[in-house]
Amino acid sequence: MTTQAPTTAGIPAQAQSDEPATPPAPGEYGSRTVKALEGAWEAIRAAHPEVPHVVMITGRGLQLRGADISVKYGHFGADMWNVKTGRKRRAPELFASGELLSNGGRKTMETLLHEAAHAVAHARKVADTSSDGRYHNKKYVAIAEELGLRGPERPVPIHGWNDCTITDETAQKYKAAIEALDAAQLPYLYDPLAGGAGAAVAAAGDDDQEDQDDEEEAPRRPKKRGNTRFLIICQCTEEGKDGPQPARRIQISRKSWAAGGEDGGLMCGVCKSPFEPAEPIDPDEDDE
Repeated sequence: MTTQAPTTAGIPAQAQSDEPATPPAPGEYGSRTVKALEGAWEAIRAAHPEVPHVVMITGRGLQLRGADISVKYGHFGADMWNVKTGRKRRAPELFASGELLSNGGRKTMETLLHEAAHAVAHARKVADTSSDGRYHNKKYVAIAEELGLRGPERPVPIHGWNDCTITDETAQKYKAAIEALDAAQLPYLYDPLAGGAGAAVAAAGDDDQEDQDDEEEAPRRPKKRGNTRFLIICQCTEEGKDGPQPARRIQISRKSWAAGGEDGGLMCGVCKSPFEPAEPIDPDEDDE
């Protein structure tokens, strides 16, 4: 299939060709999407038998939490579905978002491998995350690298070692599956955040600020101080109703945290890992 170079920065990867070789019937958009994702997942299972069969679903990944906006590309959920195969049993769920599909086959395969690593961790009973599944630890990275991803050089707050990327060697290994995803020309959801253009959202906020600056400055009320304490967690986990969750949760003041340096300087004597904020710290909020 011939593809055209994008003429606009915002054109998603899979939208760069004119038409699919076999256009889907209007009533087949959803089934065509799930079939293509299932085919890519089966390619992973063929190479890694520990990866389980899943109930594949898709939908919108945009998440709004107060003022925070994010896009969830994928999610593995263990034992979430009841299936009947002669006898009733439980099956895991694999969610791939419509925004993910806008980024093309390689990024989609990268995300499927990311979630497959969680599936293998679950099969091996390895606690690869904490903080309700948000913080990815080095045990996760080890499994992800087994499946062909490359771990990050350093962790990030909140999500830890989650930014694992597909290698060129792995992309070549799954070349047929990646090309099949691109050739399918799946329906997709396009959002600037999903396309790596999150700066557009920030830029819009800057424009609003410029408009305010042009207006005659009015007297401002004193800024209301926020909560001066926040939650920190380590890698210790315990079993919760939705899986592993942080076992040690400590409330600490900003002043006490800052006394230990930028990263707090606190280590857990049990799991030997540093304590980290469970949520991003607002730099504009200060201790009284």
